[in-house]
Amino acid sequence: MTQLYVSDGRGLEALGLAASFPGHKAPASGYLRWEGLLPWQVRRVRDYVESGLNSRPSIKGAAERAKLSPSYFSRRFRQSFGMTFSQFVARRRIARAQTMMIRSRSSLCQIALACGFTDQAHFTRTFGGLIGSTPSEWRRLAAHPREQTLGSH
Repeated sequence: MTQLYVSDGRGLEALGLAASFPGHKAPASGYLRWEGLLPWQVRRVRDYVESGLNSRPSIKGAAERAKLSPSYFSRRFRQSFGMTFSQFVARRRIARAQTMMIRSRSSLCQIALACGFTDQAHFTRTFGGLIGSTPSEWRRLAAHPREQTLGSH
């Protein structure tokens, strides 16, 4: 395993900057060891996912952009993002769908397909699992947020 040694343990820690590097671990040797994806890899993978949400972003494609093997990429991705690649893709799809639900009058089926879901049922299951409500309930509350606060009194 290749490790990137950034510091001898005195530099970043002495300046109080070690915590600003999210992938770092300071082992007993005092060296700063990077875990997770490097910043350039994170950018390339995020760009790949965002540009491919309406299709099928894959671990293989993301790993190629990060210049890593798929299995090694999966480990590093989870260290960086705290979730699997497929969970990340699902969250990004839901976030895009929420934006579309607020900004357009497109049907939920059209939004589901535009965000890469196989059908509206798949969209509804994923949305419910992550958000805790159905897409139509969420859209209604997002369109009229005052109704939610007025009804709770």
